[in-house]
Amino acid sequence: MPLRQAIEGPAGAVFHAVMNTVLDGLIIIDQAGDVQHFNHAAERIFGYPAAEVVGRNVNMLMPAPYHGGHDAYLRNYLHSGEKKVIGIGRQVSGRRRDGSEFPMELGVNEMQLDGNRMFVGTIRDISERAAAEHEIRSHVNALQRSNQELDDFAYIASHDLKEPLRGLSHNARFLMEDFGDQISEAGQRRLARMTYLCQRMERLVDDLLYFSRLGRQDLAVKPTDLNAIIDDIETMMETTLQEAGARIIIPERLPVIICDQPRVAELFRNLITNAVKYNDKPEKHVIVGHARQAEGDVFFVRDNGIGIMPRYHQEVFRIFRRLNDEDDAVKGTGVGLTFVKKIVERHGGRIWIDSEPGRGSTFYFTLSADKEGTAHERDRAHIVG
Repeated sequence: MPLRQAIEGPAGAVFHAVMNTVLDGLIIIDQAGDVQHFNHAAERIFGYPAAEVVGRNVNMLMPAPYHGGHDAYLRNYLHSGEKKVIGIGRQVSGRRRDGSEFPMELGVNEMQLDGNRMFVGTIRDISERAAAEHEIRSHVNALQRSNQELDDFAYIASHDLKEPLRGLSHNARFLMEDFGDQISEAGQRRLARMTYLCQRMERLVDDLLYFSRLGRQDLAVKPTDLNAIIDDIETMMETTLQEAGARIIIPERLPVIICDQPRVAELFRNLITNAVKYNDKPEKHVIVGHARQAEGDVFFVRDNGIGIMPRYHQEVFRIFRRLNDEDDAVKGTGVGLTFVKKIVERHGGRIWIDSEPGRGSTFYFTLSADKEGTAHERDRAHIVG
């Protein structure tokens, strides 16, 4: 019995009302592939009135290659029961009345009606979503090309900038070595200054190159014992700590977290180095700790140093921004805290400062590697206490 006859009467009115209020296109076909029902949403999607579709083979709504293979697939399913589409949603192409093709999501299920096997197709036009996804892919590809070009430019520029700097530095040293006895003391100081400035400029170029790559390279996350990181930093800084009269204090054991170990080690090393460097107290204390809060572990590095005025609490994270006059022996490039902020952000965290001039500073930060990085990292990265 055709579906049209099976649903006549009061029950048919309810059936049609339900079918035609569904937002998705609904198409019902029989075993021969002929359309038995075509709801209002399907009319809107395909551009056909139901009268032009009902009774005709459903492959009229399909472009190649789906058009040619549909009947054969349906016969094979009825004969063997092998499912390739039935009960499985997938993305295919549809063909409108004007001949244009569009992407759609298709779900097909089987039903029995008065002993007849029928198939219900659910259609959703995803043209807008597909266009948006295409645009996103285009932007991602363009961004990847731009990043690669930036990497190439940064590498070439750094090489081309460093070459003349090294030449200037070498020539200044040659002048000192070969003609030092003929150059006045003031001239020797100027040559020494020139050598220092060349070396400083070379470090700035290196730092700029590193910063350009820091935000784009994937995080290599793994379980990391922060206590081991601090122990390594303390060992490397042993002489510096002794000469400065400084010590690192860990009030309680730090947790093991999922993070990029080398970058997080660099984060702590920069904060600890600054805590020692910008400290005018005879006994310098650097406290490294963490606290459990609603957002997870909050880590901190606290010192009893010179402190930072509130108006500079954001300025300190700007690249090449230095707030203090330093002698040439200890002068940095002003990128340490910029690196720290970028590393924290790459781990999906945030960083902030609590400081008072003359009473020290505390740098607070969170690390949540699951919020940033590659898809694989997001699947497995989380903080464990």
